[in-house]
Amino acid sequence: MDPEILKLLRLQMLCPCIGESDIRTRTLVLFDLLKEYRWDAKAVLVLGVLAATYGGILLPVHLALSDPVAASIATLNQLPIERTKFRPWLESLSLLVKAMVVVTKCIIRFERLPIKQVKLDNNIVGETMSSIYMATYRVVKSSLACLQHIPYFKQTQQATKSRKTAGELSIESRRAAGELSSLGYQLLNLHTRLNKQVDDSSKQIEEEINQRLRNITTGTHKDNQDVLHLLFSLQDDLPLQQYSRQIPITELQEKVILLLLSKPPVEPLFFLLQQLYDHPSNTNTEQNYEILWVPIPSSQKWTDEEKEIFDFYSNSLPWISVRQPWLMSSTILNFFRREWHYGDDEAMVVVIDPNGRFVNMNAMDMVLIWGVKAYPFSISRENELWEEHGWSMQLLLDGIHPTFETWVKEGREICIFGSENLDWVDEFVSLARKIQNPGFQLELIYLSNQRRQDERTKAMEESSILFSPTLQQLFWLRLESIERSKLKRIGIESSKLDRVFEEVTKLLDFDYGKHKGWGVIGKGSTAETVDGEEMTERMRKIVRWGEYARGLGFTEAIEIAAEKPCELSHTVVVPFEEALTRRVVTCEKCKWPMKRFVAYQ
Repeated sequence: MDPEILKLLRLQMLCPCIGESDIRTRTLVLFDLLKEYRWDAKAVLVLGVLAATYGGILLPVHLALSDPVAASIATLNQLPIERTKFRPWLESLSLLVKAMVVVTKCIIRFERLPIKQVKLDNNIVGETMSSIYMATYRVVKSSLACLQHIPYFKQTQQATKSRKTAGELSIESRRAAGELSSLGYQLLNLHTRLNKQVDDSSKQIEEEINQRLRNITTGTHKDNQDVLHLLFSLQDDLPLQQYSRQIPITELQEKVILLLLSKPPVEPLFFLLQQLYDHPSNTNTEQNYEILWVPIPSSQKWTDEEKEIFDFYSNSLPWISVRQPWLMSSTILNFFRREWHYGDDEAMVVVIDPNGRFVNMNAMDMVLIWGVKAYPFSISRENELWEEHGWSMQLLLDGIHPTFETWVKEGREICIFGSENLDWVDEFVSLARKIQNPGFQLELIYLSNQRRQDERTKAMEESSILFSPTLQQLFWLRLESIERSKLKRIGIESSKLDRVFEEVTKLLDFDYGKHKGWGVIGKGSTAETVDGEEMTERMRKIVRWGEYARGLGFTEAIEIAAEKPCELSHTVVVPFEEALTRRVVTCEKCKWPMKRFVAYQ
């Protein structure tokens, strides 16, 4: 709102120019002044001036009986303090103001309808618009009428000083009250008709939007613009924002759009951001996509706290968001819940390709697992990724942290282990350090139970093992996403025969009360899950082997330790030259490493 226009509006309403004494002329002058504003804005601005003016007059009167300062202000402004002398007029003023407010709300409701985006019956639109024009005119005219009564209001006090009779004051009060009451009833009658017309228009619009929404996922679109306009731009040409910058729908043309539907951000959403924006491997500029955050509150109405949370995150995070989500159409929000099965407890990612096709109705798990490798985030791409990847260290750790990704790419031996038994953890770490001394290259990663991250996690943080509490949460989120993705892709029955699903479920459902811990060992494209007690038992054997096991990989040594040694000892003769190149000699039968002796012939 231009401050100069507001000053001119207030001046015109309170101090009319010469020759503009009648209300009709002054009303037309105000319409000319506000010609650039919408009809609802015209009514709201005029009511704002009226409220500010009468607020300054009536507030001292209202407080005069209990506040001496207010009483003094009322006396200085020649305002009456005894309400009984002007109660009929005050009641009529209240009636008129309430009528103007309900009519203005009705005008606002109509102006917020997406008239331009849908096809309505021309007769209904024409009749409703005529009523809108008339209603706005009546609101402006009635506001000026109220302001004309300010002198009468002060004359009530002056009449008391000049000792007018009670009868004379009563007659004047009733006459003034009658004028305001007449305007109030006219507005109320107009509101009854206008409200029905707005209801009819709203119902017709909702029916057409619902019909278009039902066809949105199966219909043919030339690009993503029609889809995005229908969902987010029914009432606003700049419905989106990135940080504080307002964005039109056209900026998303020719891009893959990930519609992120959620409550205010929680941990999975931050992990999603890391996977799609912050991760060091995300350097492919040809992957043209954007996250569009659609925050949805738990209830139908936004609270002040939810608005503050939205403002903080929308101005802090790199994704695009709906600019004023509390103004989104309830029809659209109900469609998300009813047709897309959005639930308040879980976020979902709906993917729209540049042609406006819905290629994935929930890519959340896919993104959490694969990150930008999942581009263009379609179901067919997800199937391709699962064909390429099995149970491996790469599947477990890729994308969680750059260090882990480096380990996987370099083919290092990695051991992920988890337990709530600190004594077992201490024993495990001690055995691992002893194994590393003879030359085993081994990286350790400790995980606590995702639901019990307390002093156990803090204790492990003090060791040299890499895995912060935040990364632990991301790891478990990743496993949960793998489990859901597998279930969605192959179903419950087939998943029982899928190794990835079996191994992930084994970790997620691990009974920490029954077992001491668990371990996953491997490198790159391999991984093997071992029970914790079995793991430490095999590690003790490797420690006993000492330098004779040097040359074996840790994973290979763990596998060999599971085998029983030969019952009878035997000797293998290896030529000296060959022995120099072989770092370890293993038994052909049990595969255990053999002790070395030098024999001279």
